[in-house]
Amino acid sequence: MDEATEQPRTPGVKYRKVTRHREETTVIDGVPSTRNVAYDAWEPVPPREWDEMILRGATGVIVGVTGMAIVATTASLGGLLSAIVPDVVAYGAGGLFTAAWVTAMAFEWLDRIDPERGKAARIAGWFFLLLSMGAVFTYGFTLNQPWAGGFGACIDLLSKGLWALLIRHHAVPLDEGVAHWVTQQEQKLASRELLSGRLLRLNRRAAYQRAVGGVEYQAAGAILASAQTTSLPPAEQAPEPAPSAPVPPAAGQGGDEQKAPVPTVTEIDRQSIAAIVREVIAHNPKVSDADLVTAVKEAGHPDRPNLADTVRRTALRVDPSRKAS
Repeated sequence: MDEATEQPRTPGVKYRKVTRHREETTVIDGVPSTRNVAYDAWEPVPPREWDEMILRGATGVIVGVTGMAIVATTASLGGLLSAIVPDVVAYGAGGLFTAAWVTAMAFEWLDRIDPERGKAARIAGWFFLLLSMGAVFTYGFTLNQPWAGGFGACIDLLSKGLWALLIRHHAVPLDEGVAHWVTQQEQKLASRELLSGRLLRLNRRAAYQRAVGGVEYQAAGAILASAQTTSLPPAEQAPEPAPSAPVPPAAGQGGDEQKAPVPTVTEIDRQSIAAIVREVIAHNPKVSDADLVTAVKEAGHPDRPNLADTVRRTALRVDPSRKAS
C-alpha cells in the first residue's frame, strides 16, 4: 500500500490526488547529499460555490441581453432616421439612445451603496429607456407593424430590468451611522484630492509666469508684496508738528476775554519713503540703493544719518528677492 492511500482522510470530504516534493538526505562516510523526491498526497477539494457560479452566469446573460438590445435598437432607429439623414449618421444616432440609459445605469451602479445619491442616475436611466422604447415602437408603427415595434421596444425594457435586479443584489444597505462615517471619509479624500489638484495647477501657472513673465511679472510681484505691508517703522513716518505753547494774555486784558491766536499748522505734502521706493522699483527693479536714496531726497525728505539704512530696509521689504547694492 503506497503512502497516498495510507494518508488519513475525513469521511464525507472529497479529496484529489496531487504530487508533492520533499527533501531526502543520504549520508555516506559523514558526507550528506540532499535530493528532492516526489510523492503522492491527497488534499481536500473545496465545495463548489454555487452562488458565485449562478451569479456569474446571470451576469453573463444580462450582458448578452444588453448587447442584443443595443444591436436591435440601433438597427430600428437607424432605419427610422435613414429617411432624413445619411445611413452612417442614422445608425450612429440610433446607438445613442441605448448608450444613454446604459451610461446612466453605470452611474447608478457606482452609487449602489448610497441610494439617495444614485436616485438622479436611476431616474435619468428610466427616462432615457422610455425614449428608446418609444423610438423603436415608432419605427414599427411606420412599417405598419405596431406589434413588432412594441415587442422590439421590450428588449430594452428586459435589459434594463435585469440590470436593476443585479444592482439591487449588489447594493448593501448601510446603517445611518455607517453611511455617515463613509460619507465623511469620502469627503476628506475628495477635498484632499481637489486641493492637491488646484495647488498643482497654480504651481504650474506660477512656474510658467516666472519663466516668461519678465519685468512685468516682477513688478506685479513687488506691488503685491508691498501691499501686504500694514505699517511703517517710526523713522519712516512724517514727523508730527509740535504743539504750540500757550501765549499769556496781554497786560490789562482778562484771559477769558481775549486769547492769543493759535498759529496755523503747515501740512507736509510729500510721499512717504515706502511709496517712493515702491514706485521707483516698479519702474526699474534693478535700481541701486544709492539711486533710491537720491530719489527720496529729491522728493523732499531731509538727509539724516540713518536715511540710507531706512531706504535699504524698505527696498528689501518691497522686493524680498533684492540684494543690497
